Amino acid sequence: MIDFPLSPNMLMMPRKLPHSAWLGHIPFASWLVEVVRPKSIVELGTHNGASFLAFCQAVETQQVSARVFAVDTWEGDEHAGFYGNEIYAELRDYQQRHYAGISEMMRMRFDQALEYFADGSVDVLHVDGLHTYEAVREDFETWRSKLSPRAVVLFHDSCVRERGFGVWQYWSEISSQFPSFEFTHTHGLGVLLVGEEQPQALLQLAEAARDGQFATINQFFDALGRNIKNVEEIERVNQGLTAAHGEIGRLNAEEARLRALLEKNSDATEEHYAIVESQLPSLAQGLSLLERRVIEGMSDTRQALDHSREASVANVVASVIPRLDEQDRKLNLLVRPWWRRALGR
Repeated sequence: MIDFPLSPNMLMMPRKLPHSAWLGHIPFASWLVEVVRPKSIVELGTHNGASFLAFCQAVETQQVSARVFAVDTWEGDEHAGFYGNEIYAELRDYQQRHYAGISEMMRMRFDQALEYFADGSVDVLHVDGLHTYEAVREDFETWRSKLSPRAVVLFHDSCVRERGFGVWQYWSEISSQFPSFEFTHTHGLGVLLVGEEQPQALLQLAEAARDGQFATINQFFDALGRNIKNVEEIERVNQGLTAAHGEIGRLNAEEARLRALLEKNSDATEEHYAIVESQLPSLAQGLSLLERRVIEGMSDTRQALDHSREASVANVVASVIPRLDEQDRKLNLLVRPWWRRALGR
């Protein structure tokens, strides 16, 4: 039976909880910082920063002289999905306010960041970029020269076997070449002890995995990680409830406004109908008068045409148009809106 010492650092509760599949591994990440005491932590693929911020918090809390580097384009990929600048901006703002002195966000491709790190300088490398077999292998092989004599490499999503994920395939190859162990919860996390100068605690876990005695340790960190995931879920539910209450309040206010508007418009409509109804008799009388005048005008026009057959067309038109204009003016006066008549418009 493995003699595994407990540590308060395993109980670290993250100050910020981005929604992430990595939350279940934060207890191990905090403990890893304790046993390795790294000087340089580099992660390839950060997204919304769950692991990055956990490493930063562990370094700060444990007063480890280390710097944490997050390398990512913050554009996404076929596995993480593609997204806009808002994720980078939010994480950058938080990092600058809380961890500017111990961390750095490097917005570039993984291969572009290589030149900023000396060979043998990286103590912890977290590989969490594109999860195809080819991409994971390339990430490890191109960064291998940067690893220190006590380097530990983490491979996230080592248990996912869908959507073209190939971490599991590369892990099955590389894990046989170095001391290693793997957590199977939270999509899996492969831990590869690449450097020859490893802490005894990590070597014991690798030995337990080799001897088939790692299940209890896996369950232990799974339970610790589940607590963090539960807290994050509760926070998300509370945020959802707060948003729902706000929306309910907004809808209630909108309903009240619409009711008031409806009542006001109802009163105005009844008043309008009353005015219109009072105008109906005169309107009917006016239409009747208009009808008579149109008929009379048509008769006068016919008479004028009969009496002017020998006259020129221009004279006929000149005699008819004024009468038609006068009829049009009277028609417009009768049918225009009541409120225009009231205002003399």
